[in-house]
Formats: sequence, C-alpha cells, structure tokens
Amino acid sequence: MIRELDLPQNNTLDTLDNPGRVSGFISPAEDYKQRRLHIAQRIVNDPTNTFYFECDDDHMRYFGIMKGSIIVVDKSVQVTSGMLIVCAVEGEWLTRKLCIKGDNTYLCLNDTMDACLNITGRNVTVFGAVTWTCLPHSKQNHVRTGRL
Repeated sequence: MIRELDLPQNNTLDTLDNPGRVSGFISPAEDYKQRRLHIAQRIVNDPTNTFYFECDDDHMRYFGIMKGSIIVVDKSVQVTSGMLIVCAVEGEWLTRKLCIKGDNTYLCLNDTMDACLNITGRNVTVFGAVTWTCLPHSKQNHVRTGRL
C-alpha cells in the first residue's frame, strides 16, 4: 500500500509552518509526492449513475459473485447481450447474465443455456450493468498456512 506520510513538525528546527512554500516557491519534490488512492477512483466512471449492492446468495458463483460480495452497478452503461446485469423480473431483484438469442431474451446463471430463465414478453426492468465485483476476504475463505 502506498500512502502519504505526515511527519510531525520539529518546532525547534522548522520555524516555518510549511518550509516548502516560502515566498511562493514550491518544492521540486512536490511533483513526485504520491496521493492516496481512493478505490472509487478506480472502479467508478460515473459517480451519479453508480450504485452498490450486496449479494445475499451464491447463485452467481460461476461468475465469482458470492454471498456478501459487493457489486458495482453503472446505470449509464449500455446493456448488451453477454453482460452481467441487475434487474427486476416482475418485482424480484436479480443479478444475472443477459443473453439475447434471436427473438428470445434469457437471464442466465452460467454460460450454458440449461440454467437460464426465458424473460421474453415478461415485465423486466433493467437497473444497470455490473462493472465490478468486490469479494470479501474472510478467515473462512482462505486456507491457514501457518506463515505470516
């Protein structure tokens, strides 16, 4: 992890509040100073259309989405066949893979058509496209090795 360090000021040696900004001159090292990375800077393209959901089941395990996973959903992304989406099918919220084959539309749990729900002609509201998945890393999810 890279993070900015705040060193305590020594009032005996440093008589100025910010010695790098004396008389309007900026320290040449200021260009190399690293800022702290916020996770939203990496995973959010459109903050006003981005939402977060926590999964409450393991139905999407095939795609790496397990119970407790946080999924990042962007409403501004154009949804196409093959994308993971969050939608409401007749009032029930689901995360599924959207598959369009000819005139039929399916919501799938994996890449095979045997685990798909045909939603052609049904009342479906697509909320948005899943852009990221954040998995929890807990003691139950990894094997103890005995090493640090």
